[in-house]
Amino acid sequence: MLLFGFQSFAQNAEMEAFKDLFNSEKKMALGEFLDLETSQSAKFWEIYNDYTEERKDLANRRIALLKKYAYQYGTFTDEQASEIVKETFSIRDQSDKILWKYYKKYEKEFGAKTAAKFVQFELYVQTSIDNELQTAMPLIETK
Repeated sequence: MLLFGFQSFAQNAEMEAFKDLFNSEKKMALGEFLDLETSQSAKFWEIYNDYTEERKDLANRRIALLKKYAYQYGTFTDEQASEIVKETFSIRDQSDKILWKYYKKYEKEFGAKTAAKFVQFELYVQTSIDNELQTAMPLIETK
C-alpha cells in the first residue's frame, strides 16, 4: 500500500513537472507568435495568466478522463463509453466558452486581430494535442 501511494505521488509530481514545462514552453511560443509591443506585454500576460488558471481544471479533467479510458480499455460497458463521451463533450464545451471569454477580453484590450491571433494559436495547440492523443489511443472495441 505504501509503495502504491509513493508511486502515485511520483507520477503526480512527474505530471505536474511536465505540465509546468509544457506551459512554460507554450507561453514562450505564444510570445514569439504574437510579437507584442513592450507597452502591451504586461497587460497581455496578466490576462493570459488568468486564462491559464481558469483552464487548469479542464486540464486535470482531461488527464483524469485519459486515465479512465486507459484503465477501462477493453472492458467498456455501454454506460462507461457514454460517460466518457459525455465528459469529452463537456470538456470541449467548457474549453470553447473559456476561449471565447478571453477572446472578448483581448479584443477589448488589444483589438480583434491580436485577439484572433491568440485564438488561432490556442486552437492550433489544442488541435495538435488532440491529434497526438487520437493517434496514440486505441479505438473502443465493439465486439
